[in-house]
Amino acid sequence: MTGVIAAAMAALLGAASVLGSVDCSRIIQEAETRVYEAQLQEEASRFLIAIDPGHQGQGNFGQEPIGPGASQTKTKVAAGTRGRSTGVPEYQLTLDVSLKLRDELEERGYQVLMIRETNDVDITNAERAQMANEADADVFIRLHANGADSSSANGAMTICQTSSNPYNSEYYEDSKRLSELVLDEYTEATGIRRERVWETDTMSGINWCTVPVTILEMGYMTNPEEDNKMQDDDFQDTMVDGIAAGIEAYLEEKKADSAEDADEETENGVAEAAVEGSGTGSTQETAEEADAGTTEETAQEETGAFASDTASTAGTSLSAETAPETEPEEDPRMAELRDDLMEATIIPAYTLACASYSVKKTFDETGEEIVTRYNKETEEAMEAPMVELEKQLNAEISKLGGKWSLYLKRLDTGRVIGIGADRKMVAASLIKLFVAGEFYTQVKDGKLKEDSYGNKPDIMINISDNDACNTLINAVGMSNVNEFAKKNGYKATQLNRRMLEFNGTENYTSARDCGVMLEKVLANKYVSKHASERILEKGLKAQQRRSKIPAGVPSGTKTANKTGELTNVDNDAAIIWSPACTYILCIMSSDTGNRIPEIVKLSSMVYKGLNK
Repeated sequence: MTGVIAAAMAALLGAASVLGSVDCSRIIQEAETRVYEAQLQEEASRFLIAIDPGHQGQGNFGQEPIGPGASQTKTKVAAGTRGRSTGVPEYQLTLDVSLKLRDELEERGYQVLMIRETNDVDITNAERAQMANEADADVFIRLHANGADSSSANGAMTICQTSSNPYNSEYYEDSKRLSELVLDEYTEATGIRRERVWETDTMSGINWCTVPVTILEMGYMTNPEEDNKMQDDDFQDTMVDGIAAGIEAYLEEKKADSAEDADEETENGVAEAAVEGSGTGSTQETAEEADAGTTEETAQEETGAFASDTASTAGTSLSAETAPETEPEEDPRMAELRDDLMEATIIPAYTLACASYSVKKTFDETGEEIVTRYNKETEEAMEAPMVELEKQLNAEISKLGGKWSLYLKRLDTGRVIGIGADRKMVAASLIKLFVAGEFYTQVKDGKLKEDSYGNKPDIMINISDNDACNTLINAVGMSNVNEFAKKNGYKATQLNRRMLEFNGTENYTSARDCGVMLEKVLANKYVSKHASERILEKGLKAQQRRSKIPAGVPSGTKTANKTGELTNVDNDAAIIWSPACTYILCIMSSDTGNRIPEIVKLSSMVYKGLNK
């Protein structure tokens, strides 16, 4: 097609010199622009960029191998950091910037695979890498933000594997170069300080890759200045420009390398042909002569007829002095030539653009299929043990006398097992979890001063101090605790008496109410981030009474819990950080006497069932 376009343009220029009243430059310029843009789109569409917005709405604290075949394990997905000034979590920042980066790269004509487009996912670091591998991405960029104890720490860095990585060292050179170019362009565009390219083999999301990969730590969210900058919409556009420029610089280098390799292959092929034909004269010279003759003849054939026509037209053309004032009608041959040029250049350019769109659409669908398949396989793998565990728990509880209520939730999949989970049960000291909720609500609203109550909110939970609880009930008002429970959806929860006060009534809650409350604490959503952190760190994790659910898990397992007991009542509500997953388990029993051994046994069954 190129020869036809060149010949058509040569003829058009010749016509323009004769038909002075017709301006062909606009047509030529438009055609050249369209062809150039189509070529750029076509080249760009050959490359696929996978973007991984770091972290997700809920961390997954289960373990997975740090690399293919490794015995060493690492957390599947960490929770990430949070903006010191803005309070925005890292998973939200990385998603916001990633979506903008996707749009920018697609605007430049690249194919893009998004590892996630929402916070409500559960994809481990190894799975993220495998998704990029499956798609055969040319670039896998993972966006993160940094955090440090010191608020003065600042700057951006990129991360790749070392040259001796035991899992994918063959991708070191490409990953290192990608990391350098992205960091250079990003820091130049944003003005953020350039830290370094950190080479390490501790990142499972890198070790599982079989494509060029880099992690970009965009800045420190624990640095107030960088935190505020990275939340600014215009500054995010600048960040995206820098990242896209770095990716494009890397791909341009790869294209140049490919072109050099192709040239070397061609030269080697010509040299080999010359050696083979040395007995009958120079093959190379003969080829060159043949090419020259063919090209010259073809050009004459393609332009000769029109040149003859334009020469005859020149003999009858009007001079500037004798031309009429009205603009002459366009020569029909000029219109025909313009149509030919449109067919030869602009229409193919449009066709290329349509083809690029079609390829992109097909890939988008394929990318969605990859994500769907991974999610389905993960769900199926995790569902089987849950189904079996539910049968075992039902069978065990059915053998026990009295009233039982159990609520279990895996936080990685959201799967719940509920056995009488909504049953209204005697709360005993579990009610203190909800007294704490109303106390911190009034602190947040400015009705109470937290400092005035010292460590009472802590010891009310970690040693179940009744006097501390009664002090807080008197401060907040019993009816307000009940209103708090009602407003926040704790349907079975009701405070009817103070601790050790016997007025013919009991305090009530359910295993589900306690489980939902603990999940909110873990997500920093129970009243406020401050309230959640204090209840978790100084209350639940500091718990002194660990003879029930925590006693059913292996020694050294991280737990956080709150117990409750009265005559014929034994309760416990706990968060367990197990190797397979983090889960919440709440067990309540009444009319049973001392059932601590049974609670321990149920806890052990749950742990073993989830960690097969």
